[in-house]
Parts: sequence; C-alpha cells; structure tokens
Amino acid sequence: MLPGFGGPMGRHAAPRGPWFTPLLWVLPVATVLFLVLFLRHVPCVQVDAANPINAYIRACYSDIQVTYLSQGLGDGASPLTAETLAFPPLIAALILIVNRIVFAVFGLERATDGDLQPAIDASVAFFGVTVVLLFIAFLVLAFAFTRLGRDDRARSSWEAVVVAGSPIVLAVGLIDWTLIPVALTAVGLVQFARGRTPEAGTLLGIAACAGTMPIGVVLAVAVACGLRGGWGALLRFAGPAVATFLAVHLPLLLNGFDRVYAFYHGEINKELSYGSLWYLASQFGLPIRHAGSLAFVLLLLALACLIAYLYVTRRRPRVGSLVAAVILATALFGPAFPPQTALWLLLAVLLARPYRPELIALTVTQVAYYLAVWGWIGGALTPAQLGPYGLYWLAIGAWWSVAAYILAETVIDMARPQRDWLRTPDVPDPIGGELNRRERLVPLPPVEEPQ
Repeated sequence: MLPGFGGPMGRHAAPRGPWFTPLLWVLPVATVLFLVLFLRHVPCVQVDAANPINAYIRACYSDIQVTYLSQGLGDGASPLTAETLAFPPLIAALILIVNRIVFAVFGLERATDGDLQPAIDASVAFFGVTVVLLFIAFLVLAFAFTRLGRDDRARSSWEAVVVAGSPIVLAVGLIDWTLIPVALTAVGLVQFARGRTPEAGTLLGIAACAGTMPIGVVLAVAVACGLRGGWGALLRFAGPAVATFLAVHLPLLLNGFDRVYAFYHGEINKELSYGSLWYLASQFGLPIRHAGSLAFVLLLLALACLIAYLYVTRRRPRVGSLVAAVILATALFGPAFPPQTALWLLLAVLLARPYRPELIALTVTQVAYYLAVWGWIGGALTPAQLGPYGLYWLAIGAWWSVAAYILAETVIDMARPQRDWLRTPDVPDPIGGELNRRERLVPLPPVEEPQ
C-alpha cells in the first residue's frame, strides 16, 4: 500500500478496493485537520468582555469574531444595509443568516449601550456556527478535487487527500470566509470538467458574488472557451456567469448603487498593506502612491499581453493553466497579501502544476509567511522592538519568489504544450469539458513524469 515503506508493488498486484480510493480517506483526514484547526483557534476566542486576547502573539487570529463585534452585528446591524458594504454580497447575506440563526436558536439577548458582554456571547455562538459552515465548505473543496486532479481519467484523484491534509488550510482556514468562494469555484470547475458549461458559468457567477478572486477565474475560463471553443462555447459559459452575477447584485444595486460601486472601487484601489512586494519596497524607503491602482493597471496589462500572445500564436491552453495564471498574477501584483490568499494559491497550483516540488515549496513559504505576519503585526519582529525583522522580509521574498516561479512555469506550459504533463494525446485538458472535443496533441516525449 505504501511503497515508501514496503517497496514496489508486486507485478500481479492491483491497487483496487476501498483502501485504494481517495473517497475513503478524504473525510477522516479533512475532519481531523479541521478539528485541530478549530481547537487551535479556541484560545483566541474572547469570551469575557473584561479579558481581551492578543491573537497575534498566539498566532491564531481570525476576522470572524472581530468583524462581528466591529460591525455591530450583536446590536442588530445588518451587513447588507450598512452605510458601507464591507463584504461581497453573498458573504454579507450568509453573515446575516447566521446571525439570525444564532439569536433564534441560542436565545441570546441583544447588546445594549455600555454593555459589551451580550455582544461577546453572541459573537462566540456566531463563531461556532460559522466554523461549521466553513468545515462544510472545506469538505466540498476536498471532494471536488476527486474530480479535478490529474488522476481523473476513470477514477478519483488522490489530490483530494492533498487538499484535505494541507498545512496551508491548517494555517489560514479560519482567518475569514475565504473557504466559501474557493469551494464554490472548485465546484464550478467540476461542472465545467463534466461538460456542463452553462451550469459551470452559473456556479462561478455565484462564486464571484462571494469573493473578488472568482471574477478573475471567470475571465480565465471565458478566455479558454474563446480560444479553444469559439464564440459558441464562450457565450454558453459567460452568459450564465454574467447573468448570475448581475442577478445576485440586483437587489443591492436597487437599494443603493453607490455602496456597491464603493465596495468594488475600494477592492481595486486598495491601500498598501502587509505582505506584498510593494509593501516590502516601502520598508526600504521607496515611496509608492496609489499602490492599488498601479497594481491593478499592471495586472490588466500583464493579462492583456498574455491573452494577446495566446491568440496570435493560436495556443490552446488548459483551463487550469489559465485559471492559475490569473490567480498567481493577481496575488503577485496585489498591493497587499492577506495570509488567507494562500488558499487561492493552493487551488492554482493543484490546477496547473500539482507536482511535489511546487506543492512543498508553496506549503513551506505560505506557512512561514503566516507565522511571520503575526509576529510583524504583533510587534515581535519589528525594528521598534529590535526583533529579527529580517525574517518577515525574508518570508515575503520567499513566497513571492515561489509564486513567480510557478507562474513562469505555468506560462511556459501554455507556450510549449508538449512539456505539460497534465496533457495527453487523448485528453488535452483534464478539466477541459466540452473544449476537449476533437482536440488531439502530438505524443509527449519519453521523459520521466514529475512527481
């Protein structure tokens, strides 16, 4: 069963039966990992209004309880009707529903002026219910990769177990609600892989209402459809995606167009913040103004150049490669790099280059950055406390270098499809769906496949 311990399998042996299917292992591995993740966050959940907790020192910070208290949700405020829209529409609606469930099921009292404890009590229950929802999203993500991995020819892919046991999820899975749009994106790509293009467009349109990164994923899949399937495939995908996105946003647009516009304008024009290469440059004294706008323009130019090159050279890139290129480029050019963005990078690597060196390098650098950023924000690694602040700079440089390398390799795979080991003459794209029809590639060279 494990060649690393028992040696190679016998000539007449066959890896069949329940022990050799990832479906048996995904649920227990994911459950154990998420249970450890939850228990690690328990010490950072504030239960007493008079006893605040320094989550940075304990390296278990989460936005879930902090957001609940800062947005006044315990006082009856609604994230959908607030003066400033602080969440994507679908996440805001989910927060509102969970908050109502908390007060309806647990019988809690609304907070009153000058009394913070009722709000703290409600936030603890809110955190617990949200953890359950995020666990469900994590299971959906892991099981989706049984159909998205490179082994998906006639059986489930073992890369689902890689997701279920990923140290990246253990590090950043409960920082905020990012697992939800990642899971929705994975399910949408599963539908696309099965040839259900309109359904994929609908699901990815819903995912784009739960986060801004899926908007780039929709763009990437639409470009793949246009390059490989023509206008017909493009319209079958992009039509439902755009219609779903607009339908979900319509109630908010009718209630207040300015709030929706301000939210997306703020996402594009983000201020310089922790984790990005721009932020690292600012630490060395390089003044950077309007980093968000500059980064967005550079990102658009880079993606436009890539799409133009693929069109002019008549390349037919894999869907996973294009999705990964957009995600990696967005992370690299962004004015900030929140630790939870690592979940998107994990998705990108598993779609484009799910090989052992890339997965190890990404995991090590992202977990190291997760640990370093809390030390920096908490003050332990800053020059003010004479800490080893070079460790934080090193963590930024390390994750950026690894992501840039994977992006470069992904682009080379698109330019030279013969070196892309996820393509075969019979299946040009493991998740290509209808785009694989009538496509064939030249045989791959007899070179050892990456692990």
